[in-house]
Amino acid sequence: MSSVRRGKILLLSVILCLYLTPPSSNLFAEKILSKVQEILEGDIFTIKVENSDRIEKVRIYGIDTPDEGQNFYKESKQYLTDILLNKDIQLDILAQDNQGYKVAKVTLSEKGDSISEIMIKEGYAWWDEENAKDAIELKKLCAEAIRQKKGLWNDPAPLAPWDYRKSKGLPDVRYAVTTTATEEKSTDEKKEEPKVLKAKGDEVYKGTFSSSGAPYIDVSKIQFDTKNIDPNQLLMNHMPTVAKDPAGNPIGLAVPNISQIPYATMLGFQDGDIITSVNGVPIRDFSQVMPLYEQFKGVKELSVQILRNGQPTTLYFRLP
Repeated sequence: MSSVRRGKILLLSVILCLYLTPPSSNLFAEKILSKVQEILEGDIFTIKVENSDRIEKVRIYGIDTPDEGQNFYKESKQYLTDILLNKDIQLDILAQDNQGYKVAKVTLSEKGDSISEIMIKEGYAWWDEENAKDAIELKKLCAEAIRQKKGLWNDPAPLAPWDYRKSKGLPDVRYAVTTTATEEKSTDEKKEEPKVLKAKGDEVYKGTFSSSGAPYIDVSKIQFDTKNIDPNQLLMNHMPTVAKDPAGNPIGLAVPNISQIPYATMLGFQDGDIITSVNGVPIRDFSQVMPLYEQFKGVKELSVQILRNGQPTTLYFRLP
C-alpha cells in the first residue's frame, strides 16, 4: 500500500474516531487476548486493558440477554459467570455501541468456543436480530433453542429485552458492524507515486484553498509511517465518548488525549476537540461512524466540524 493511500486511511481513522483502519485493512480479524474481570450482565463483562489500570466494558456480539428486572436475568448472568469469569479469552472487536461499550466476538482461548453461540444454544440469550441481522448461525441456534424450549424459552411468553427496555423507557442498544471485504487493487497505486514531504514535529501541512474557499490541509504532503502503530491499542487508549450539552443532548464525540494519537496534531486536532459532523453529517453516537467510511470513500475533500473551547470551527482536508 502506498504511503499516500495509507495516509488517507489513517486520516479517516483519526477524523471518524475509529483509530483503526477501515474494513479493507482486515484489522477486525486481529484478536486481543485478555482475561475477564467481572460479569455485569448476561451479555456484558469487563476486561483490564493491557499495560494500563483501566477497565473496559465489552458487549458480546450478536446476543441480547434479559435486563435486570426481567425473568431469567439472574440465570443468564450466572451462566455467563460460570463459563467466562477469570477465563482467558480472545476478543475480535467489531464496533462500539451507542452506550460506549466495545462490541466483540468472544471466544474461549483454550477451546475456541464462541460465547455468543453457547449463550443462545443453551437458551440464555436472544439472537440480536436488530444489530446482527447477518449472523445466520446465531439465528439458527436461536430457532433450535426455541424449539427445544431451553432456558428462557421454557417460559410460555418470554419478553424480548428490547421490548422490555422500550416499555420502561430505557435506552436501546445500537451498533453497526461493517463486513470485512477484500481490498480491491487500485489502478492509482500502479502509477508512480508523487514526491512527498516527511512530516516533522507538530507542523501542519496546508495547501492553498478548498472548494469552499477555506485553507485546507493537503494530506498528500504528509508521509505516514504506520509500522509501529497498534490500532487496537489506540482504540483501547482513546475510546471516544458522547459529549452532551447542559440539557443532556448529544452534540458530538469527544476523544480523550487526541494529541497523543500519531499525526493527529499535524492534522490540526487538539485536546478537548469535540467532533460534531463530517462533511455536514452530524455525529451523535459511535454507531454512526462505521457507515461513514463507505459513504465518503473516494471523496477528494473532507470537512470536519468541531467544537473547540465552545466555539465551532471547521478543518478542511484534501485527500489523495
